[in-house]
Amino acid sequence: MFNTDKPIKYLDEDLLDRRAFAKQLASAIYQFQTKENYTISLQGAWGCGKTSVLNMIIDEINRLNLMGDDGQITVVQFNPWNFTTTSQLLDQFFITLSNTLKVGEDKKKVKEVGEALEKYSSALEYSEYIPVVGPYLKVLPKLSKEFGKTVKERVDKQLNDIPSRKEMVEKALLKLDKKILIIIDDIDRLPNEQILLIFQLVNAVAGFPNTIYLLSYDKDIVARALANAHNCNGEEYLEKIIQIPFDVPPVDSYKIQEILSNKIREISVDLDDTSNIYYEHQSIVFRSCVYPFIKTLRDINRYCNVLNFQYAAVKEEVNFIDMAAITALQVFAPTIYEWIRDNKFTLAGGYDGQGISLNNVPQQRADRIDEFKTIYPDDPEGMLGAIAALFPKFSNQVSYSSNFRTSAFLHQAMRIADEKKFDLYFSLSLSNIKISRKEVDQSLFIMEEDELRIYFENLHERNLVYSYVTELELNLSRIPENRINMLLSVILFKEGSLDRANNLISREQWPISVYLLEKILMQISNNENRFKSVLILFSKSDFIGFQKLLYLLHITELSYNRIAENARPQGYKVVGSEELSQLEKLSLDRIKGFAKITNLLDWQECRRAILIWCFLDKETYSEYICKTISDDICAVRFLTLFVTEWESAGKTVEYELQNETFTEWIDTPDAIQRIKNVQTIKEFWDLDEHTIELAVAFYLLAADQREEKRIHVSIVRTEVEKWRGAINEDNI
Repeated sequence: MFNTDKPIKYLDEDLLDRRAFAKQLASAIYQFQTKENYTISLQGAWGCGKTSVLNMIIDEINRLNLMGDDGQITVVQFNPWNFTTTSQLLDQFFITLSNTLKVGEDKKKVKEVGEALEKYSSALEYSEYIPVVGPYLKVLPKLSKEFGKTVKERVDKQLNDIPSRKEMVEKALLKLDKKILIIIDDIDRLPNEQILLIFQLVNAVAGFPNTIYLLSYDKDIVARALANAHNCNGEEYLEKIIQIPFDVPPVDSYKIQEILSNKIREISVDLDDTSNIYYEHQSIVFRSCVYPFIKTLRDINRYCNVLNFQYAAVKEEVNFIDMAAITALQVFAPTIYEWIRDNKFTLAGGYDGQGISLNNVPQQRADRIDEFKTIYPDDPEGMLGAIAALFPKFSNQVSYSSNFRTSAFLHQAMRIADEKKFDLYFSLSLSNIKISRKEVDQSLFIMEEDELRIYFENLHERNLVYSYVTELELNLSRIPENRINMLLSVILFKEGSLDRANNLISREQWPISVYLLEKILMQISNNENRFKSVLILFSKSDFIGFQKLLYLLHITELSYNRIAENARPQGYKVVGSEELSQLEKLSLDRIKGFAKITNLLDWQECRRAILIWCFLDKETYSEYICKTISDDICAVRFLTLFVTEWESAGKTVEYELQNETFTEWIDTPDAIQRIKNVQTIKEFWDLDEHTIELAVAFYLLAADQREEKRIHVSIVRTEVEKWRGAINEDNI
């Protein structure tokens, strides 16, 4: 809903508790008994609600007029900033005054006043001779031309005299049994010369008896204008003109906040987050980023209009509180808004699990304040607090109150501090959103399995599987436990269901890492239910899926300090120690079963399968390996498993023979000889290039008598080409 900045018209529309003030001032004007002319001022800054207060005064005077036997006050409203020149301004003042008095009035006395005013205003054509006011009025056209009245009648010389005609007006007004209240609003919007003219008009030209002026303006602006236009002390000048000055009553800050809160609720009506975290964040952010800027109802309307428009464009993808905050900075502190927009790297991101150093906080805080003094000198400390309220990473740099909000938390809450959401708060464009929050939520909470499979295939077609997996990881804590099995069934397997415990046909490439799989499984809080899901995965997955699951078994063993010394400290374990024994037995049986029909050396996870089999049942593993490596090519492939690659910038730079445990099944001289046996035969050169390179590296390292078993990749590749060149063409 768009909030107009129009002033209210009636007392019952008042939201700022100024009704009592308006009624009291109206009553005082109504009851004050004097025929003398006097001037009241209503003073206040732009946007404080002066026009609304004037309208309420008029409303109350109209009510009092209706209650009296005979209307006691005639209200004349004159808006001077509708006119571009000083002559137009004065011309229209008298037209407005005379017309208001004549229209709708039957009383002869009132009509006499109107006619006298017309004659007086006609005479002002020659008003250049009036002291002080003249220079502004000498070009004033005859008012008769404006409203069609001909005043070309011949009258005696006295009637053409301005003082005489003014005296006629004064006498006519003194006969009235009512007062005239002339209200002039928005004086502070006029050019300096016209501001001066208004006060000269009130004081000299139209300072009539039985007339009250109620003038509305910003005192500071008007005082400066008078000083510049009249070369005088502006405040002293005002004191001579204004008999009764009033300031617009200040609005209680709590009342402003109450009105703002109601407007905010209207904009955010669709939100259903009522968590303590939401309210805590709202309290901190609004206190730091919004409330300091909102002083008037105009501020509220201006701010809420921008917020309403911008939030509507991206409401499903942003955090409302953060959008409210950044919008406040955009409207009221644009230099800070621009600084935030240009410093994403400094601001975006969450707690990464590492320690937070407090040693540099004082210096970093001082540096930022110095920087903000140039960007927003009005309140650098306040802006530091505003930015810290929105960005935990920044807060940890400049305050001792550490903020441990993780990147996942920030993403789930769609906060501006989330690296993936940051730009959206400034672009207000959804074009870069690959997967909408609505899509993610529907997949996590609503879609049935068949629908979810269709959706997942659609993600493949749109090349958005990786983006979805990223969303999944960042929303782990939001996944309902009763939907985890279904999600894993769809993401990891082309066919089959964990919930139905039927055969699981794996996808060729799993879109999630085993570490993410482990995290997803850990969202199942009940240990028994979690282990049941793990058992189904290991028992029902096909050959491809089972190999990938061996990695999960491997890291689980490491979490119990089994297989190797734990280099991966972990506060949780996906299965208990007794359950691990069952999982080991199941996995060993499946490894042996698959090894009967598929050469272990052909497995994608050959190294891991060998490591686990050897650890769980070395005897049967040794029997299998000894039988397998009786073939020279298999022996060479087996030996390559003991060569480690060292990379730099994603490329292999060195090979290393880290251990010689292969000697349990084949000694070093025999290993070297077995490689020699195949270096000239076709089967060896039919192996993939990487395996050939590993075999040559093993040969060079095993034959080297040095203690350090490392060799540069260039040496290995040179040797490969040397071997290749020595091949007998007849053998290839």
